[in-house]
Formats: sequence, C-alpha cells, structure tokens
Amino acid sequence: MLSRKTCAINILSKFVRNKSIALVGMSDMEGVFVRCVPEEERMQITVNYKHEGGPCKTVNLERIQVEEVGKTIERLKASMLKKLSKKKKRKKQETTDSIEEPDLKIWLTVKEKLIENEATPINQTFVEGAVLHIEDQLLPVEINVPVITALVLPTNIMVGFPIYPKIHAEFCDLLKSTFIWYRYKSVEDDSQKKKKTKEVWDKLSEGFSYTPSISDLGNKLKLTCMPKLGHRSGEEFNSLSKCDVEAGPGVCPFENRHLYTQNTLEDDGIRVVSYNILADIYADSDFSRNELFPYCPPYALAIDYRKQLFIKEITGYNSDLICLQEVDRKVFINDLLPAFESLGYSGVLQEKGGTTPEGEATFYRNAKFRQVQDCSIEIRKSVNEDDIQSDIKNIVSTNETLKQEMDTRGSVVQVLVLESVLNPGCRLCVANTHLYFHPKACCIRSLQTVAIIRHLQDVIQKQKAEGFKVSFVFCGDFNCSPTGGAYEFITKKHLGPDNYSWSTNPDLTLEGASFSHGLDLTNSCGILDYTNYARSFHEQLDYIFIDSTMDVLRVIPMPEHSEVEQHIALPSVVFPSDHIAQICDLKWKSLYE
Repeated sequence: MLSRKTCAINILSKFVRNKSIALVGMSDMEGVFVRCVPEEERMQITVNYKHEGGPCKTVNLERIQVEEVGKTIERLKASMLKKLSKKKKRKKQETTDSIEEPDLKIWLTVKEKLIENEATPINQTFVEGAVLHIEDQLLPVEINVPVITALVLPTNIMVGFPIYPKIHAEFCDLLKSTFIWYRYKSVEDDSQKKKKTKEVWDKLSEGFSYTPSISDLGNKLKLTCMPKLGHRSGEEFNSLSKCDVEAGPGVCPFENRHLYTQNTLEDDGIRVVSYNILADIYADSDFSRNELFPYCPPYALAIDYRKQLFIKEITGYNSDLICLQEVDRKVFINDLLPAFESLGYSGVLQEKGGTTPEGEATFYRNAKFRQVQDCSIEIRKSVNEDDIQSDIKNIVSTNETLKQEMDTRGSVVQVLVLESVLNPGCRLCVANTHLYFHPKACCIRSLQTVAIIRHLQDVIQKQKAEGFKVSFVFCGDFNCSPTGGAYEFITKKHLGPDNYSWSTNPDLTLEGASFSHGLDLTNSCGILDYTNYARSFHEQLDYIFIDSTMDVLRVIPMPEHSEVEQHIALPSVVFPSDHIAQICDLKWKSLYE
C-alpha cells in the first residue's frame, strides 16, 4: 500500500539569457512541482525530500528538456544517495554498530502506467497527471504552481503615503492573489512568571498596497501574499519591513491639486499627465547634492523617499494617460509598473539610447484603451537611417561638429498607438519625449523636434490609410521655452532659414535650413511662468500638445508660487521633482459622433 509523505520536487525552467531562478519558500511544500517553459532548452530541478521522517534534504539538478527520463532519474538517485550517505557516515561516527549503505528505488508513472521507455524525454514525462515514486512515497505532479520568489517592502515608510511591495512571481496572477497587511506590536505576556513580551501582529487591511496611518507610527509592518493563478494557489510568502513607520512631511502641495482630480472622467474624456519625475541617477549624487540642489535635504533626494511622493501624486490625479520622463529602469520595473498595474493601467518604458538607464514611460487606463502598436524611435538612428529624414541627415552633414553632437545624443520619442475600448474605430497616437537639455543646444533640439514630427506624421498617415480615425497627443520635457525653436516649429508649423535656432551656438550653426509640417497642434495647458523651478533657473519646459480633433475641458491649476518657493526651490521635502506635472482634461470633438 502506497502512502503520501512530505516531499517536494520543483522543476524550474531557466529564464531567458540563462538567468536561473532561485526558488524561495518552496522547500516545505508537499508534492511534485514542475516549472516548465516549453520554448526554453534547460530545466532546473529542485528536489526537497524527507527521508525516514528526517529534515528536508534539497537536491538541485539542471537538465536539458529533451534528456532521457532514465538518465534524469539515475542522476537524481545518485544525488539523493550522496546526501543520505553523508547522514549515515555521521551516524556511524557516533556508534560502533555497522551501518548499511542506503539505497533508493525511484520510478515514474503517467496515468498509472509505468514509464518503461527510459529514452522518453523528460518534457514528455514530468507532465500533469504523472506521479513520481520514491520507495513507498507517492508524489503527484503539478505543472507551474504559482510561486513568489521575492517580496520586499520599501526601506522608507511614511504615514499617509501608500506603499507597494517589490514582488517577483512566477505563473501568478497578482491581481487575483491575496495580500494581507499586519502591524507589529509588542505586549506583555501575563502567562509567564517572569514578565516577558511577545510579538502580536494586528491585521490592518487587504490589498496590494497599504497607506500607513498615525497609529502605525514607530511600528514595523508585515505583508503576507498567497499567490494564485485561476483556481490554483501556491505557498504563502511573508515579508517584514526593515524600518519602522516614520512621520511624513505632512500635506504636500500636489494634494491641493488632487481636489480637482478626485474622480475619473466620463468615457469620452481623457485626463492627461506629463511629468518629468527626476531620475535617481541625476538626483542622488554628490554633484546634485552639492551643486544642483544644495537647498534640498539629502534624504529628500533619495529615491526611496521621492518615489513615495510621486507615486502618491500621480495616482491621485486619476488620469487616463500618464507620460513620464526621466524614469529609471529599476523604478519602472520595481515600483511604477506594479503600482499602476494594480490600479488598472498598462505601462511601457522606452529607454534612451546608449548606456543611460532611464527614459520615457507611458501608462494608459485599460478600461479606456488598449495598445495596438509601439512606434518608438531613437532620434539619431531615425535621422541616419529613415528615408523620411534624409534631408535632415544631409543638412546636418554640412557641419561636422553638429553631426557629432547629434550622433552622440540618445534622445528618444516614445510613440504608442492606442485604440479606444468603447469605440474600436477610434485611435489615439500618444508621443512622449525628453529633448537634449544643454542651454546652448537649441539647434539640436529644433532638429530633434523636426525629426519627431516627421516620424509622427508618418505614423498617423499610415493609421488613417487603414481607415482609422486618429487623434494625437504629444507630451514631454522639451527643454525649450515658448520662444524656442522647438516650440515654434510645433505650434507654427515652420522654421525658416533665418530662425535664431540655427545660429545661437557658433559651433552648431546651419545655413539654409528650412522645415515645415502639416499637423495642427496647440499647447493645451497654455503659457506658464514655469514648469521647472530650480534655485538658479525657472522656465516653462514641459507641454501637452494636442491636435484639432480634441477640445480642452479643463487645465488643472499649478501650485501656488508661495508653495513652490516655501523650501527655496525644487525638489524639496514636499516636491519630489524639479519639474511640476502638467495636467489637463481633454475630450474628443467628433470621434464618438
């Protein structure tokens, strides 16, 4: 008679690029758990086996998926016997009695039929319905059980600011998984003769995120997660905060702006946010602390502090489209994407060219849009390779210094074509960019803008040729004032040979440059005193341009100037970036008629 005993086998395919996954928290699960991705060539096999009631032993194997099952079982047996032999040798040292060398009988069945052909590949034998037999133990096989491989809470937690865990999971639907938050409390244990304290965990709430309250101040938090996929559940995973909950900075100016965005817009409305959130690589360095932002406390420049502010700020705008600039790769993957996905958004990051680990990120509300195409480009590559940019390439080649500067700038424009969920025939082309920043590079910014508009015209024209109604929103940090060449080209459709953009820098001059376009674009938020406010510089650099198919319903007011200069300049303890988010409510004029 076969009996079930505690044992676990996990067969885990390696990630792409040969990055293997280390299973965490699976060592005590019962059964056989197969991690198998068909398109990958290798498997990582982890066997957690309890022999004769002893502690769990772990054996790791890495095999190709087409290996013969007989070879895999023999290798598994040899590894397990090696573990058991070490245990027997230790016992032998403790006793004078002779100890018999251990042996194991291991075989596999599928649908109660013994696998007799040992040449059968393991990807055809370790399948749903298979059973691994180790002596008298019966271990049913399960395929791709949900598992959490990492769950980490922020290193800085503040009252009033929502926290989101960093989580890595496999074969798991996080939106359907269970998350429970607890607060640690130390209380006296009256059951002991000597007064002792014991740990008590008070349940706070359920959900992917949690906003600490004043009652959490000075305490640690714990999060438990039960991973799920459909009707299947994995093993519960726990994470304890390494820090106590601290007091926050109080009410931030962006919370006053939230008063205008408490509700989402109706189906035909689109709330748009464009925001340079200040990349960590530019904020948390000796140069930024001592030269760029010496007025800002160092702790307020750290990303673990700032991300709590800008995530609370952005989510509070209840937007339909969110275009962000200077987004660090790690911040996008570990913080922004999980947070916004839990709120019903999808997001895409377009990194800059070269080695800079930041770029533009666009999020869109799934209830209103679905992505149909990604037409993003690296501007310098487009100028050098695309036929529609050939005249730009030719005229830039007349100035070798300018050509070298253009070729070393990894600026990109992220372009997503979105389709209305409610009206599939209507599409929205969303562009998001961050132009070259140098104050003496007006010529480069103007050329980058010309190249972007060329590309966008091509994207829109192709969409219309397929019979779709297309609207256009163009967001970003253009590093250009309303009097600059980039702004003039976008709004006035033309830059002539006498434009000052071509002659502001003696080393970057162009003669005879003249460009035009046919898009009707307007600045939806209007002319402002500034959108970037540092100690020695303040100017309007950020814009949301729209085409003639859209109306502006409302522009969300800027913060009061007294709030901006309360801590000298930006960023500060209440402003997470040196830029201020631009927000407006738009409406399609006729696409829904």
